[in-house]
Amino acid sequence: MPDEQQQGLFKKSTLTFDEVEAIKQLAILCETHEQLHMRLEWSMLQYRSGTATNDFLYYEDGLLVGYLAMDDHPASENELVGMVHPEYRRRGIFSQLLTAAQEEARARGVQQFILVCERMAYTGHAFLRAKDARLSESEHEMILAKLPQQRVSEHRLKVHQADRSEIDILVAVQSDSFNDPIEATRSRVEQCLQHPDRIYYLAVTEAGEAVGCFRLDKGEDFVGIYAFGVRSAYQGHGYGRQMLEEAISIIRAQTQKSIMLDVDVENTRAFRLYQGCGFKIRTTYDYYVLEL
Repeated sequence: MPDEQQQGLFKKSTLTFDEVEAIKQLAILCETHEQLHMRLEWSMLQYRSGTATNDFLYYEDGLLVGYLAMDDHPASENELVGMVHPEYRRRGIFSQLLTAAQEEARARGVQQFILVCERMAYTGHAFLRAKDARLSESEHEMILAKLPQQRVSEHRLKVHQADRSEIDILVAVQSDSFNDPIEATRSRVEQCLQHPDRIYYLAVTEAGEAVGCFRLDKGEDFVGIYAFGVRSAYQGHGYGRQMLEEAISIIRAQTQKSIMLDVDVENTRAFRLYQGCGFKIRTTYDYYVLEL
């Protein structure tokens, strides 16, 4: 039975097992109602550090009817995902959740929110436009539909699991691959290395030169391939396909869970690579920027 004492807005730095389960049930309800795929990192919710308030829950008579999550990356911007029970919409619940998150974020120096909205979530898009949020970019979420046939190459890469002793190499590869600032990249990599379900891999030549890297994130029913990048000097030589084939092989040696990844809708080169390796689009997410 729902807890009758729970009413209104709650701010949390960690979540209990029951709270995570209630969020899952709300997500399932929202997904079913609009045929969506809620973009929530369940492992992140389960392993909150407890040092910052990142979860905002809204109850009506003990029933969880609204939820908003901020990511736990220390940066000038935070990514947000939220939802409201279909029967409790147009009551200002999400506005209250967002306001609470804005107050928390401003207090710790966050300058922007990145709000994730699935392409087919029409009510979400309307809300964000009403808040003067700006559409920044869009990504396809792709899922592996068939295993790729491995190609033979005379210059095979060696892929190994990276550890904290290789953080400088990981940061250099990531920064070069995505043209991101070194310090922002280091902060992101350090945060991920602390998480038990986020594992980095390095791809090196026979001479020991780091060519690229990727990260495998283990979810409850999927494994995601993220931070997939090849250093600029090595692009265009087929190394990306080798790395992707290796990532799939590593995952399949451990589990039969679904394999997924993301790609910017404008990155046609990467999209063709993923399609060629057996991935297909499952859905598309739009990312809105909201200045604080």
